[in-house]
Amino acid sequence: MIPMRIILATLLCVSLSNPAHAQSTTTAGADYPSKPIKLVVPFPPGGPMDTLARLISADLRKRWNAVAVVENRPGAGTIIGTDAVAKSVPDGYTLLVTSPAGIVQLPWMQKVPYDPLKDLQAISVITYLPQVLAVPATSSIRSFADFQAYAATHKGSMSFASIGAGSTSHIYGELLNGKLSAQAVHSPYKGDAPAMMDLIAGRVDYLFISAVSAVTFAERGSIRLLAITGTKRLTSLPQVPTFKELGIQDFELVGWYGVLSPTGVPAPIAEKLHKTLQEAYRTKAFSDFLSAAGITSESLSRSEFSSQVKREYEAWGRLIRQNHIQLE
Repeated sequence: MIPMRIILATLLCVSLSNPAHAQSTTTAGADYPSKPIKLVVPFPPGGPMDTLARLISADLRKRWNAVAVVENRPGAGTIIGTDAVAKSVPDGYTLLVTSPAGIVQLPWMQKVPYDPLKDLQAISVITYLPQVLAVPATSSIRSFADFQAYAATHKGSMSFASIGAGSTSHIYGELLNGKLSAQAVHSPYKGDAPAMMDLIAGRVDYLFISAVSAVTFAERGSIRLLAITGTKRLTSLPQVPTFKELGIQDFELVGWYGVLSPTGVPAPIAEKLHKTLQEAYRTKAFSDFLSAAGITSESLSRSEFSSQVKREYEAWGRLIRQNHIQLE
């Protein structure tokens, strides 16, 4: 008599080799999308993240003849919008267009209502972009050396803006604050646009802002750029030195813009999204927007982007702990 385990193993092999079975697994996302896609942006309208999400939605509407809408869900340093996506149905119809804040930074500074590594999955990285230290164009500060001298003589009277508590701009603002012993007061805003407006008006002394926004406002003569994070200068800002060049350590990490989904989106749908988004990033609309800031789209696979998020989660954690950076 043939042992039952051998009979079961044989039946399993036949099932897996059945063309109908193979077809059912590979065409799981064939009818996707069949209903509206929602792109959640955890920032208010008007900033670069909002612009990128609207470029994506316009491309999906054209490419798939699908309904794709942008929903701005700002607040709590991106936690509100991020949590909404993390708790949504993992069917590929709710996506998060975001930056590192609520994924690899804020969880080290406060309790968040989701697990960034378990409840969210990486779909596509859009671009990497450094942060630029900016001061108002009306400021007497014209170089980083001037900034250091000003900080030394104005201890306790300076202030700096950020695009939200726990954001990259907040962490780097506090990091520089500590390195220069400036005792500057942190003023968090709900996104790029309101923070930039108060910087330009001179209501705050400095701001770390994404290169996309920095280039635009610097060209208008509204702000002055003193230094940039990362390990190399931007082609669009060749005159702005890196912090590393200036002898200031711990500013090598750069930010990113990317698309994530709730964990559990079927692989065929996630891969279809990834492939389509990569095609969207190569369109003229995207290229023009990114090249204006001297940056380009990236072509990481989903697994590569996922691995990067995990590495950065640990790297930002070390930086935040070592420098005792915390929310007020």
